[in-house]
Amino acid sequence: MYVHIGEDAMVRMNDIVAIMDVQAAEDSLIMEQFMKDNDNGIVDLCQSACKSIVITDFKVYLSPLSSATLKKRAEKMSRPLGRK
Repeated sequence: MYVHIGEDAMVRMNDIVAIMDVQAAEDSLIMEQFMKDNDNGIVDLCQSACKSIVITDFKVYLSPLSSATLKKRAEKMSRPLGRK
């Protein structure tokens, strides 16, 4: 299954390691260092303000969608068919 994370980007659910709120990540020294270390693997999907960071096995995505929206999409995709 794939999750739409903003713009025209979709990632496999199994590749997602974490979805973080940008504000929380900005307050973390560990995340600051992580972003610096992975600078060339960052894909910026935001045309204006970024709201979340999606970390996958292969890349880091800056998403214009909120972490709550992405979480709901991921949960919806992981439910068995026929369940609401």
